Amino acid sequence: MALLLLCLRAMRQTALTSLFFLLAIALAGCATPAPLVRLDPKAADIIWVGGRASVQQEAAGIRVASAFEHQDGQTLGVRLEVENHTAARLEVDPRDITFTTCVDEAIASCAPTQRVIDPEQVLATLDVAQSRGAAEAANSQAFLGTMVLLSAVGDVAAVAGGHPRASTGLNTVVAANLMESDSAARDSAQSSIAVQRQIWSDRALRRNTLYPGQGTDGLVYLPINLRAGYVWLHANVAGTLFHFRFEQVVTQVAGIPTATRPHGQ
Repeated sequence: MALLLLCLRAMRQTALTSLFFLLAIALAGCATPAPLVRLDPKAADIIWVGGRASVQQEAAGIRVASAFEHQDGQTLGVRLEVENHTAARLEVDPRDITFTTCVDEAIASCAPTQRVIDPEQVLATLDVAQSRGAAEAANSQAFLGTMVLLSAVGDVAAVAGGHPRASTGLNTVVAANLMESDSAARDSAQSSIAVQRQIWSDRALRRNTLYPGQGTDGLVYLPINLRAGYVWLHANVAGTLFHFRFEQVVTQVAGIPTATRPHGQ
């Protein structure tokens, strides 16, 4: 029982420390809104599809189209469509999609070319996180459940022995509340992982084999570089290279204005 009391006190102290820390951050100042970033295609022939400015190229019987889709946190999602008009089958692999960021139009201002984010690696990482989260949740709930049981047993013994105190039952309530809040937090984390996995599984461009007359499409994601003025997307499809140039537009978002008092107050 002494160990139980020490655990409960430590967990309450940790919760209070976290609360004070968050309160200090809130009092120190509000978070600055992240800038909005979009990519505008730079080409002579732009086609608008569903409100999206898209560009397309065709070579060696392969048609590739690209359009900026949306900003997702610290990444940019660009839609890529590939159609096979050849007489042979071909492979479309996101590992063959690269990008180059440039400060301006000069080649000397460009950073080294990088691969777009590999959806298979992201999915593997999410699977590991989901598995670990489930195991940690089970262990945490088992530990907190034991704390609730031991505390309840101690309360019953105190009442049965005729020595209840004003704090009798308090530890049981605290342990039960901790168990409930821990379960809610872990369920929320697992739900978030599930949503991310669905996005990367269903919306991202993944490896596909295209037979003659077939096509595929999906989103490729690249990390944001706020210093970039231009972004080049390079698609290598069956040995044929397609290059798409985008101008990066960064819009700063104003912070939430503080409330002002009426004049004279």
